[in-house]
Amino acid sequence: MNSTLLNNVLRFVGLLILQIFLLDQINFLGYINPMVYILFIILYPVDNNRWSFMFIAFALGILLDTFQNTGGAHAAACLTLAFVRPVFLKLVYGESYLMKNLKIIRTPIDRLLLLSVLSVITHHLIFFSLVIFNTSQILYTLKLTLSVGIATILIASLFLIIFKPKVKS
Repeated sequence: MNSTLLNNVLRFVGLLILQIFLLDQINFLGYINPMVYILFIILYPVDNNRWSFMFIAFALGILLDTFQNTGGAHAAACLTLAFVRPVFLKLVYGESYLMKNLKIIRTPIDRLLLLSVLSVITHHLIFFSLVIFNTSQILYTLKLTLSVGIATILIASLFLIIFKPKVKS
C-alpha cells in the first residue's frame, strides 16, 4: 500500500471518528456543531480518478447521515462539494491545478484557507438548506450556515496549522 493511499484511508477514518464521537457532541450556544470532516474532501489528492473521488465523498456523507439521522443531507452536500471542487481548485490555484502537479496540503496557508472557506460555505449552504427545507426559514438557514461555517473554518484551520507539513526553504 503506497503512502498516499494510506494517508487518505487514515484521514478518512480519523476525520469520520473525530466528527461522530467528538465534534457531534459539541453544541456550542445550543446549535453550533463544527463539521471538520469536509477536510477530507478538501485535501483529497488532485491527480486521482474523479469517479472514485465522487463515490468516496458520497460514502463519507452517507456514513455521517447514518450516525446523525439526517436523511441524506450530508451525502448530498458532500457530493455537491466533490462535484464543484475542480472549479474551486481552478479558481484558487489556476495553472498549478490545470497541470495536475498540485499537492493541496503543501500549498501556502492563505490559498488553503481560501479553498476551505469556499468549500465550507458551499457544503453548509447545501446541507442546511436540505435539513431545514423551508423557504420561510431562509434567514435561519443563512444564520446556521454562517455560524457553523465560522466554527468549522476555525477548527479546520487549527487542524491544518497543526498537521501541515513544514516546507523546506
